[in-house]
Amino acid sequence: MDSHVRRVVVVGGTASGWIAAARLASAFHGTVSVAVLETPQRAAAVSATGQVGALAPELQRGLFDRIGVSEEEWMRACCASFRTAVRYVNWRTEGAAESAVRITGNGGVDHFYRPCADMPRCAELPLSDFWRHRRHGGETAEAYDYACFREPPLMDARKSPRWLDGRTAVPYGWHADVRMFTQYLRKTAMRRFGVRSVHGELLHAERDERGMLTVLHTVEGASVAGDLFLDCTGAESLLLAGVLREPFLDARDRLLCDSAVTVTVPHDDAAHGIDPFTTATAMPDGWAWRMPLPDRFGAGLVHARDRTDPQEAADRLCALWGLRPGHATVRHIAYRTGRRRRAWVKNCVALGSAASFVEPLADEGLADVLHMMDRLVRDFPTRDDAEAPATRFNRAARTRHERSRDFAQLLYFAAPRADTPFWRAQRELPLSDTLAEYLVGHRAGLSPDTAEAPYDALLAALAPGRAAPPAALAHRPAARRAADAEFSRIARQQRILLETLPGAHEYLHRLHTRPVPAVAVTV
Repeated sequence: MDSHVRRVVVVGGTASGWIAAARLASAFHGTVSVAVLETPQRAAAVSATGQVGALAPELQRGLFDRIGVSEEEWMRACCASFRTAVRYVNWRTEGAAESAVRITGNGGVDHFYRPCADMPRCAELPLSDFWRHRRHGGETAEAYDYACFREPPLMDARKSPRWLDGRTAVPYGWHADVRMFTQYLRKTAMRRFGVRSVHGELLHAERDERGMLTVLHTVEGASVAGDLFLDCTGAESLLLAGVLREPFLDARDRLLCDSAVTVTVPHDDAAHGIDPFTTATAMPDGWAWRMPLPDRFGAGLVHARDRTDPQEAADRLCALWGLRPGHATVRHIAYRTGRRRRAWVKNCVALGSAASFVEPLADEGLADVLHMMDRLVRDFPTRDDAEAPATRFNRAARTRHERSRDFAQLLYFAAPRADTPFWRAQRELPLSDTLAEYLVGHRAGLSPDTAEAPYDALLAALAPGRAAPPAALAHRPAARRAADAEFSRIARQQRILLETLPGAHEYLHRLHTRPVPAVAVTV
């Protein structure tokens, strides 16, 4: 009897669901049929950041290149803009809720960038190690991000990451309208790869004697049979939690925030320009984000329900952007930080927030979905044996979740503010053993491993004087000279890029207003 998986059913018409469907259908085109059960409550679902979502730099290479879609095509279809970095505002100073950048005690500005670009390396070490050595020795007072990356001055000037001729200058991701993005993926997957869409509300699921899912039935009377099922229903987790009863491991002991309020704000790009980055601003009771699209931006405020009333949070968000409470369309989102004990159970694989969720502070722009789909394609199961790939998949899912959780907690923990009950309470929460061990090594001057690079970037920005430089650098004068040359090269490239790159508004205006090329029709 043939044991190959021939039918895959994706549950949930979400962005995660259609990414999964498109990726699978393109990878196994002609040998595996893919159907998407679009449940009514999820069909119009948006991301945890509201109507505007962040998209990872891996999206083009990891998805669209594989399904034969150009960047210009999908950006135009999804009202997309650039996301070259995340800009953190007011995480080092205490004070009231405000969007303006505050001045630090030494006269600097309270913002720093986390670019999409990887940290440059020199003599087998991250360049940040040499920056710490220079700072410790009094050789520089330059901020970590401006010294080690090309992007910060470009972000200050709101420069595009691409030249007008389409060449790429620096790595970047995107912001996009989530509804338009989801609909574009849906149309592409159905037209190019024959993915089938079934509309209906899940009623119940049939399982065989081994507990494997076999058929899903809807309230409307439809039935969808499959060999492998992907749960992409968001926090509802209709299959993994609702049918298979996989328990949820809560992370409230690490992160207090469990709610968000979102709004879309009109914006005059021609008059004020458009930011090619996400902004994350520390607030007295949480933090706020801003994600620009052409002519508007998505904004939100993350808070803890037991400390900030949702209406109070909505009023504060509206005040931040000059909106009249009651006249703006505000959306409230409640979420749970944590993960299902396993993401792959029997023949059901959960992706995105159906498997785990960390507050938007650690949002990787669907990078987790892309990464886990790559694993699923590589370790595709048979109907007779899913145990080995499931074990490896679950280990990877757990590791990625824990790293995201630790990243978000470290940002709160390292921020030098304790002016409100929220910040004091968040600072008192216990750290994971992994994060605590990393902090010990960081204070001792140990060079970060690759997986620790995001943590190292946060501490370099928020607590630059708390760690000694790596001791090995005292014995490597040639490496230090090579690093000095690299710092000079970065500064030189910053100047050149500032002079040659167009503004983000100029590039995006051309992109979104350029006439669509006519398609030749053969008679």
